[in-house]
Amino acid sequence: MADRPTLATLAKLIEKIGYTPQGAESTRANDCLVEASELIRDAAEVTWLSGDGLSVVNVPPRVERICLAAAYRGFDNARALSQRSVGDSSQSWDRQGVEGGAAVFLTPTEEAAVKKAAGTGSLAVLTSVSPYSGDWPVDAGMVESLNTP
Repeated sequence: MADRPTLATLAKLIEKIGYTPQGAESTRANDCLVEASELIRDAAEVTWLSGDGLSVVNVPPRVERICLAAAYRGFDNARALSQRSVGDSSQSWDRQGVEGGAAVFLTPTEEAAVKKAAGTGSLAVLTSVSPYSGDWPVDAGMVESLNTP
C-alpha cells in the first residue's frame, strides 16, 4: 500500500531542517513526515483526506505544526539519543518508546492538542434524570403502593 499524503509538506520540513537533504537523508526526512502524519491520524481518529484519498483537506494549522515538530525531532535525532555527557563522553539511548525511544513520537501535550484540534478529546457528557425534577417516569402501581399505609 502506498503512503497516504502527509499532513505537512516536505518543503516545510526542509525549511525547518535548514538545508535540503540529499539521497538517503532525503528519504529519511520524508519517512519521518509520513510516520508523524500517521501517528497524528491515529491519535486524532481523523485522516484529513479528500474523498479520493489523494490529498489532504482542512488540516488545522496546529496539527500541521505538530506534524512538522515530530518529524523534525525524528530526523534530527535518528538514533534516539536521550542523554549525552561531554566530560569523559557518555551517551544513552532510550529504547522503551518513551520521549526519544522512538525516532518519531508525539509528546503527551502534542497528542492532547491534536485531539483538541480534531474535536476528538476525551470529554464525555452524561445526562441524568432526578426523581425530584418531575421528569422521572412513574409507574402508577408504584405510586399507589407508596400511598398505602
